[in-house]
Amino acid sequence: MDITSPLFLAILANGPVKADGYTYFLYGGKVRKCKSTRGPRKSRTEGEKQTTDRFTEARKMWKIYKRAIGDLLIWRIAARERGVSKSDSLFHSTNGGCLLPGKGVWAFKTFRFSMGTLEAPVITGTERNGWTVTLNWENGIDCPKASSSDQVFVGYFYDTLRRSPRLLRDIPARRGDESVTIEIPSGDQSEGTPLHLYLFFGDSELARFSPSEYAQV
Repeated sequence: MDITSPLFLAILANGPVKADGYTYFLYGGKVRKCKSTRGPRKSRTEGEKQTTDRFTEARKMWKIYKRAIGDLLIWRIAARERGVSKSDSLFHSTNGGCLLPGKGVWAFKTFRFSMGTLEAPVITGTERNGWTVTLNWENGIDCPKASSSDQVFVGYFYDTLRRSPRLLRDIPARRGDESVTIEIPSGDQSEGTPLHLYLFFGDSELARFSPSEYAQV
């Protein structure tokens, strides 16, 4: 177990963790450890195993997610806006509870594909025809946190691939359009495979993003 990992620090923020005969905890913002009173055990408790497995799953999801978004600094910017030192720590604390070890996302509705200070979209309707999907949303007043020129992004999961986030970018639509029609790659999936979609916006300089809004089609 890598005790210097930001993800492990995020877990310790919720309380001590016992592993390999030691109890790890945070003190003064640093990781400390002491021998567990019962000494080392031959096998971990179920609680310890669940903590370690969830930590491992979150690390895997973060790695795949970063490949999906490419050079977009969504979580680094969000972490800075919230005063969090590491982007992966924020991702884990936000989405860790949405993951099941070995299975990926189970709580799609509460999973956040994006975080940020721009106004979040309000989805008003969806339509699907094969792999063609239309998303409609309500647009409020044109303001710095909700500019009509904000770029449109759609993250998605196939229901059959819950550990494989993907992203559509360079979409020729803007927040002010209040609607977008996109083609989701079939990805060798069966016709009608449920899709979990995450609509969010980014400003013209990709220096700020909005929280994502979920829809299933």
